[in-house]
Amino acid sequence: RVANVNIGVLGHVDSGKTSLVRVLSTLFSTASLDKHPQSKERGITLDLGFSAFTTDLPEHLKESFGDKLDKIQYTLVDCPGHASL
Repeated sequence: RVANVNIGVLGHVDSGKTSLVRVLSTLFSTASLDKHPQSKERGITLDLGFSAFTTDLPEHLKESFGDKLDKIQYTLVDCPGHASL
C-alpha cells in the first residue's frame, strides 16, 4: 500500500539538479541519471533522468490515510537545464 508522488526537478543549467536528485535517491531506474554518453562528456543533462526513494507514511497523514497507505514513494524526474540542446 504505497502512494506515488512524482516530483520534477527543474532549474538553470549547472545549478545542481542532478546532484540533488542523486543525493536524495536510493533507487535508480533503467532510465537513470545522465546515462547519455554526451551527458558525461559535456557535464550536462541531455535526457530526463528518473530515480526514487520510499519513506514511511508521516505521522500527520496517518489519521487521514493510515487505513489505506503504509508508505510514500517519491519519484524524482531530473530535467535538462537547457531549453534547446
